[in-house]
Amino acid sequence: MTPHQHDHRNDRQNDRQNGDRAGRLTTRLLRRALTLYPDSYGPDALSDVADHAERRLRTAGPLAGLREVADVAGHGLRVRFGLTSHRPAGQALATAAPIAAALVGAYAAVHLWWAVRAAGDPGGWARIALLVPAALMALAALTGRWTAARALAAATVVLMPLPTLLGHPELPDAYAHIPLTYSLGGPDTALFALNALVLLIAPPDRTTQPRTAVPWAVVIALTAADLALDLSVGSGGATVVFRTGFHLAAPLVTGAAVACTTRTVSSAALTTAVLAVPPLFTPTLMGYYSLNATDALSLAVPFAAGYAAALTAIRLKDRLNPRPEAQR
Repeated sequence: MTPHQHDHRNDRQNDRQNGDRAGRLTTRLLRRALTLYPDSYGPDALSDVADHAERRLRTAGPLAGLREVADVAGHGLRVRFGLTSHRPAGQALATAAPIAAALVGAYAAVHLWWAVRAAGDPGGWARIALLVPAALMALAALTGRWTAARALAAATVVLMPLPTLLGHPELPDAYAHIPLTYSLGGPDTALFALNALVLLIAPPDRTTQPRTAVPWAVVIALTAADLALDLSVGSGGATVVFRTGFHLAAPLVTGAAVACTTRTVSSAALTTAVLAVPPLFTPTLMGYYSLNATDALSLAVPFAAGYAAALTAIRLKDRLNPRPEAQR
């Protein structure tokens, strides 16, 4: 045996050993993931899940194996908390997921507009790096690439809170004595993370590529409105515009989007509840202030206006252009 053949043989043995270790790890993780299912799921159904996952793990690589384990764990948690696709809460999450992704996309677009313009500030590129996964997550979801969207949503959920958790609630905290033209604050990062979480926990079997242009309309409308307002006001009032324009327009556009994507009052109510959690509870979670009636009304009134306007337009359109089935 030549030295080259000997080295090649050792490499194959090392690869086999590494593969065996990875396989044992994913098998142990799979057992842990199966414990997330509630007892009410039943032993037969749980056995089917385990058999299916084990067959996939036998032919999967390390990353694919971990993704399979994550899918099993996610499904177990959704079953435990009643968030599967045949339950009303799961259906509301699946309906809300594309809209939440669109809101993240619009918010990321506006933030990137500011972050790129302020790239010369201390820590400017760090802020841009934080925003990129959120923007890519929204783009992947809106184009129907849900596997990539969920991976990027997980990255957004993990990365966005890091500045606050590391003691830098507003990047870059170390340069607080230097005037900044733009900052990415704690409430902003929390809003990104909570909306990305909606996409992450939505049942994947009901989350498909949007069949309508509603999510794209949300992104375009919000981004265009905010940037147009920014350009019309100018740099003098830009900060005020950035902090108020989007937050006033978002509930209005979201209400219209919910009206366009739901067909019953109960479905609209549940979807609204899902989408209301990030903006309503972000300030409270960040410790800025407690939720009060004024804050709730500032979201509810424009949302109701957008919902009512879109619903009226839909009913008017159906009346003027009845479906063929309705004419028979």
